[in-house]
Amino acid sequence: MIFEDEITSSDEVIEIDGYDYDSVDKEKLVIGTGENVINIYYTKRNDLSYTVNYLEKDTNKILHNPKNQTGMTFEDTVTSADEVIDIDGYDYDSVDKATLIIGTDENVINIYYTKRTDLSYKVNYLEKDTNKVLHDQKTQDGMTFESVVTSADEVIDIDGYNYDSVDKETLTITTGENVINIYYTKRTDLSYTVNYLEKDTNKVLNNSKNVTSGFFRTISLKATEIATDTSIIAPNPDNNISAWNISSGLSMLPRYSIVE
Repeated sequence: MIFEDEITSSDEVIEIDGYDYDSVDKEKLVIGTGENVINIYYTKRNDLSYTVNYLEKDTNKILHNPKNQTGMTFEDTVTSADEVIDIDGYDYDSVDKATLIIGTDENVINIYYTKRTDLSYKVNYLEKDTNKVLHDQKTQDGMTFESVVTSADEVIDIDGYNYDSVDKETLTITTGENVINIYYTKRTDLSYTVNYLEKDTNKVLNNSKNVTSGFFRTISLKATEIATDTSIIAPNPDNNISAWNISSGLSMLPRYSIVE
């Protein structure tokens, strides 16, 4: 430099990553024989941002809208654990970095989640139209969020009933109540037989009676009389239908009739 040359300080301003130009200590510098110095001052940028992605582990499926945080200052530190949120059906798993130092490039935190595996579903076995409970409720634990249960696989045999329908073809497991209702109707192809026997000997006193009942139900029997040559077997109303009082010298035997 030549003695008394003039240097314009603004011509010496440069760009520095992460910083904004602020000021100089003098507008011009006149070269002298002593120390010739220009000080140019910068401030950290405060217009930076970072993004948080909420992803399913292994698949990178997006589980929640990304968070975009603006107004960050260069070299600020963000703790990733502070960015964890609750996501329905998922458990927090991990982050791709423990802390993020804000730079001028892309600033990203990826937070990973896995599907919950502690969910359950219930199956109800009901009579159609009445919702009468026909079997103990089934509870299946250890289910994974969004797994699918086929209702037909839950159908069981129930004595006296035929399977009719389900309230849904499939059930997708959620964090709410997961229920399958399976409906049954009474069988209509049943029958019953009435035998007329002498107590203690089981001697057949009259031809058996076969009745197609039509459907699953309870039958009540009322004893009447059956004719014989020498005696009557009269029903004892205080006992079961197999208990009889024997009388001699009469000409009738008891017969059953059906009380609907």
